[in-house]
Amino acid sequence: MAHLRLPLLRETFVILAFFLAACSGTVEKEEAQNDTGGSSGAGGQAGSGGTSGSGGVAGSGGTSGSGGGDPITPLPGVATDITLEVYSDGWGTLLDTLTLATEGSIVIDVKEPNPYSDPPAYYIYAKAKGFYTELYNCTKGQSIDVDLDAVPEEPNALAGVMFAKQSYFSDCYFANASVNLIDPSGVTRILQTDSQGRYGIRELPLGDYKIAFDYQGMPFSFDLVNGPGTDYADLGFMEPMQAAAPNLYLYPTSNTQVKVSLSFPQGGSVIESIPDYGTGWDVLVSPEGIIDNTFDYLFYEASLPPNVTTSEGWMLDGAHLDASLRELLERVGFVGREVQDFLDYWVPILEGSPYYAVYPQDPEKLVTLHISPAPEKILRALWFIRPLNHTINIVEPTPPEPFQRQGYVAAEWGVLRGI
Repeated sequence: MAHLRLPLLRETFVILAFFLAACSGTVEKEEAQNDTGGSSGAGGQAGSGGTSGSGGVAGSGGTSGSGGGDPITPLPGVATDITLEVYSDGWGTLLDTLTLATEGSIVIDVKEPNPYSDPPAYYIYAKAKGFYTELYNCTKGQSIDVDLDAVPEEPNALAGVMFAKQSYFSDCYFANASVNLIDPSGVTRILQTDSQGRYGIRELPLGDYKIAFDYQGMPFSFDLVNGPGTDYADLGFMEPMQAAAPNLYLYPTSNTQVKVSLSFPQGGSVIESIPDYGTGWDVLVSPEGIIDNTFDYLFYEASLPPNVTTSEGWMLDGAHLDASLRELLERVGFVGREVQDFLDYWVPILEGSPYYAVYPQDPEKLVTLHISPAPEKILRALWFIRPLNHTINIVEPTPPEPFQRQGYVAAEWGVLRGI
């Protein structure tokens, strides 16, 4: 039977386990009448994140279920003393904080020393006391039209905006999402966000509440306190990334039944696999690396909390991306079809930028391999790759020792990108 070289399932933008360092519940909450929020402006419509959770949907930003608690609706109003937090869309750094006396148009012309894009792009949080936070996007020199909605003052109410945050690129609304709202007695109801990530519910029993949900295989939760009036809290969580298309190649010295399982030191889970991962792989592997007489490698993708390191890496010339990646792969120790599989998949996805920064990660801190019987030699490379418009200063890592392919060998590569 001919063996199968797997098509990698899809383009995944990732960061092996450093993401959203909120993966297992480390989340960000900013209370009072200002935090991240979103709306559209002259500079462009703010994006929205995916949905999560299950359960019924009851009105915009409302709830489903029984036991009291009615949805509240944002009100028209004119905000004053507005704060604009301007972030780099590409580096994720706070560039400037502007003020606006009242709602209206403002040109965003903030200086950025090394912009990621040309023209420089920004995402902007607009905050004002008593109003929902909104999120805007624009490029340098464009204007945004700031128009905020008021937070109604309701009895025993919870309200705010939920955001899916990125490490480098624009945050977005956690829009049209169903999440669990757990009351002080432990009763759970479904809370629904609207198209701008806003949530709101009134006439709840006083006390401590929790918002909890799973997103892309990872759990998140926020603690809230409900008092007599409207308690406003913007909730931001770091959006999980996926380990993109790791390929695991196995080369035992004879036909061998091999068991492989994965664990995630910082949290995470397998979301795609070929052959099916289940609770682990149990496969027959030939010395040529053919798995179950069918596959060239074990394939998986994993949802992880992105939290990458960029302390060391390599700068590659985009004009010769194929050759540069080939040289780097071979320098690390990959050979033959391992190298070609990487190039066949990643070059078409990556190509188009003048330069690329490649940052090696420590795979054992992200995804731990458990292989039985254990290989004599294991080669692993997990890289965070960023397309760039210009070169940046990168400290190159110490050249690796030559990888000796002696006896039973395993080799794995994967890419983390796009946080």
